[in-house]
Amino acid sequence: MIRFALAGRVSTEDLQDPATSRQWQRRRAEHLVAGSGEIVAEFFDVGQSRAVAWPRRPESARLLAALEDPGRGIDAVVVGEPQRVSTTTSTG
Repeated sequence: MIRFALAGRVSTEDLQDPATSRQWQRRRAEHLVAGSGEIVAEFFDVGQSRAVAWPRRPESARLLAALEDPGRGIDAVVVGEPQRVSTTTSTG
């Protein structure tokens, strides 16, 4: 089974409830990985714009550092909502 890290983000605490946003992003990510593995770690930025580069967001930077560690305990990254973590999206 694949060990996944969840990457997520909520932009502003005053316009979105971070707990609710985290929950639905995690549920969506769990659906994506069902049958392939499980989410074993979360990296969830609160109050960070998606326009801010990953190395400048606290949790995203922590995820990038974890990916450099051979003993990281994760095999892959799952994103519950791509538009939440990046300004670019794939169309195909």
